[in-house]
Amino acid sequence: MFAEAMKTVVVELIPNCIVDVFTSAESALQGITKAIPDLMLLDLEMADLSGLMLLEILSQNGKNIPVLVCSGNLTETNKQRVISRGANGFLSKSQGTKDIHDAIKSILANKPYPADIKKYQLPEQPLLSNRQRAILSLMESGMPNASIAETLFLSTNTIKTHIRLMYNTLNVNSRIECLNKARELGLLGTV
Repeated sequence: MFAEAMKTVVVELIPNCIVDVFTSAESALQGITKAIPDLMLLDLEMADLSGLMLLEILSQNGKNIPVLVCSGNLTETNKQRVISRGANGFLSKSQGTKDIHDAIKSILANKPYPADIKKYQLPEQPLLSNRQRAILSLMESGMPNASIAETLFLSTNTIKTHIRLMYNTLNVNSRIECLNKARELGLLGTV
């Protein structure tokens, strides 16, 4: 419902643009294999994967798609999380049409939104690389290695290597232990 309303606002603000609405992360990932968007508007609350997990995946797919997170759940922690996972900006769903226009215009001009976005960047070095966190998110969704490889445009052997490195880093021996340890350490994004 919100997505359709947002589509209407975007079409009114930017004439001649094409807007596709995806209701799941899986359909969005399939959609970007067919056409790379100039901008992705992303909600943190999605049916299959969280928006944070999708950001992890997008940051690793090599397409460099600018992302504006538009969510009703923009706590200070979530703002930090979306920026650390590669979003170019964020908006609350309660913000008005002018703010939406300003945010889209800013991000399409290769500028962050809001302008003071740097205050939300986290300086710490993560335990796992961005690619490993993306793989971990896809593992949590139940994807087999071959599907993860296809989604991230990598070989299955590369995925297996990253999984082995995660096992070593987290000191675990199985996929389930890896996911449980990742949850325990807060490495799997919850919104």
